[in-house]
Amino acid sequence: MIPISELDLIKIGEIFKTHGYKGELVIKLSIDFDRLKKTELIFLEIEGNLVPFFFSGNIKSYKKTGIIVKIESIDTEEDVKELLSYSVYTSKDNILDELKDENTNYENFDVYNKDTYIGKSIGFLNIPSNPVLTITTESNKEILIPFNDEFVIEIDEKNKKIIFDLPEGLIEVNS
Repeated sequence: MIPISELDLIKIGEIFKTHGYKGELVIKLSIDFDRLKKTELIFLEIEGNLVPFFFSGNIKSYKKTGIIVKIESIDTEEDVKELLSYSVYTSKDNILDELKDENTNYENFDVYNKDTYIGKSIGFLNIPSNPVLTITTESNKEILIPFNDEFVIEIDEKNKKIIFDLPEGLIEVNS
């Protein structure tokens, strides 16, 4: 287990207000909601210390700048009122570096795993927190590759080429 002091945390907002009477709260975000990956854990800054809390239930967007969440062990409106204005943190790994342009067309790109040719891209599924590139191999098999910053090395739109650094065995599992 990694000590909290060694985690690479980033402030994403603060507890803004209560929502309803069953312990739900609104977090006013300081980052774009679309940049958040799905997570079950946040940290609240309480008296100078970062304290971990787990979500119980789904995260819902609130207006344009917030989310509604339910935190385990926070069950009443009064519990939430005690947390108002507390800063909220999450791991930097839960934040997308860049927003992918939803209008980008990644079809007909040559796709490589480092130097090895995989095939041609035939589609891009912009699934929130888990976008996927669909590729057809030379043997007409379809492969789905997670399209995230961790795996993408380069996107050369001019030459229609995408280079990945994929975990060993990912292509074999997909084909």
